[in-house]
Amino acid sequence: MPKDDRDILEVLQFELDFVNSGGYGRSVRTPQKPTAVFRESPSCLNFGDPNNTHPCRDCLLMEFVPPSARAKGLPCHQIPMGPRGETIDKLLDRDDQTALEQALRNWLETRVSRIEESRAQVVKLPQALSPAQRETEYRPRVLVVDDDESVLTLLNQLLEEAGYETTTAWGGREAVQILRQSAFDLVLLDDYLPDLTSEEVLRQLRRLTDSTLAIVMQSGALPDELAVRYARLGVRFFTDKHEPERIVELVRDSLSRCSLLAANC
Repeated sequence: MPKDDRDILEVLQFELDFVNSGGYGRSVRTPQKPTAVFRESPSCLNFGDPNNTHPCRDCLLMEFVPPSARAKGLPCHQIPMGPRGETIDKLLDRDDQTALEQALRNWLETRVSRIEESRAQVVKLPQALSPAQRETEYRPRVLVVDDDESVLTLLNQLLEEAGYETTTAWGGREAVQILRQSAFDLVLLDDYLPDLTSEEVLRQLRRLTDSTLAIVMQSGALPDELAVRYARLGVRFFTDKHEPERIVELVRDSLSRCSLLAANC
């Protein structure tokens, strides 16, 4: 079965429009209204197919499903919907249709906005190394850790263009596995990860090495006590994760500064 060749932005926008136009939640007045989020939406690959001939692994929504949940019967119901990591299944257990629809709407609006912002990036950062230099000179290695596929894709592209060798990790557990196998000059770490806390990732990093720089990408203001705990784990820099060009500039500045002050890095 071929992979889903639709545009993920179009799928998410369609689903958002579907929710905003009435979406889910059967009632006495609307007995035929769909109730199974995603599965009964026209955006589902199996919509109108009683035999469900399209396996979920082919659906574009799988990129938002944590790897540990991708083998479940309805993996799209395991997508973390908010900062507390609530999934559709958990929201359904609360039996609060209003809360479910609002969480779904917020998630869709956030995803659509981020993808649109990513695709609107038209200013390319100046490359740190020429193509000839990249063949002969050392390329600093950067690990990017996030649970947002669009953020990983964009930062990977911009960092590679800036002359860095980039590896991406979806979530904390995958990041720790990668760190145990490979050495990096710098780690870009999202401040919220659904599977393993960012603090635990930093602790694991510090058990392995003290020489790797760490930058925390924050989605909003960090509480002072959390910023202090990060600092104690060796984090020197913080940045807004929604400013990708600024992030790459900070990576460049941090690594350049560290190379000049190698004894203190």
